[in-house]
Amino acid sequence: MEELTFQKFNEEYSRLYKLEDDMYRRLAKHFGLSESAFWVLYVLEMTRRPITQAEISSYLSLSKQTINSALKQLEHEDLLRLDGGPGRRKYLQLTSKGRSLAERTVRPVLALEERAFLFMTEEERTSLLTLMRQHVAFMLQESDQIFNTSQEE
Repeated sequence: MEELTFQKFNEEYSRLYKLEDDMYRRLAKHFGLSESAFWVLYVLEMTRRPITQAEISSYLSLSKQTINSALKQLEHEDLLRLDGGPGRRKYLQLTSKGRSLAERTVRPVLALEERAFLFMTEEERTSLLTLMRQHVAFMLQESDQIFNTSQEE
C-alpha cells in the first residue's frame, strides 16, 4: 500500500470538501436560491426556532454582512420576518411563505443528509466525529504557534 503523505492527504481532503461544497451549491441553484439564502433557510429549518443574525453567522461561519444581504433578500420576498426581542435583539423567523419554501427546499436536503448518515454504522458515525474532533484539535493547537508569532519576525 502506498504511503499517505501529507500532500496526498491534503489533496484528497480538499477534493472531498470541494465535492460536498459543490453539491450544496448545486442544490441551492437547483432551488433557485443564492447560496447564502439557502444556508439561512437551512439554519432556520434545522433549529426550528427563532434565531438571531449573530447566531446564524456563528452557525455558518459567514460574515454578518453576507448574512445581512441574504436576510434583506428573504425579508423583501416575504419569506422571513424580524421580531423584536429583549434589548436590541431581533429574532428571525420564517413566514408561512418561508416555511413553505423551506419545506420544498431545505427539508429534502436534511432528509438526504439523514439518509447518508443512516448508511453508516453507529461505529462509523462515532469514528467520523472522533477523528474530525481530533484533527480540529491538532489544527487549533498548531495554529497557536502562528497566532503567537509577530508578523514582523
